[in-house]
Amino acid sequence: MAVIVMNEFLFLFRKVKYIFCEMLVLIKQHRYYFFAPLFFLLAIIAFFVYYVGPSVVIAFIYAGV
Repeated sequence: MAVIVMNEFLFLFRKVKYIFCEMLVLIKQHRYYFFAPLFFLLAIIAFFVYYVGPSVVIAFIYAGV
């Protein structure tokens, strides 16, 4: 059971790593350095929405953030 959970975690981590690597390539290639914080924030929110579900976004909306 622990091996299955670990494999799923590693698979998920590879996806996150791929997203961040592609985002860095986009930033360097097009020189969008000023968009980097926004891209990182959007990538983290997208990860949470994918992994946890839309309840994360609803919590931000209700909190007024």
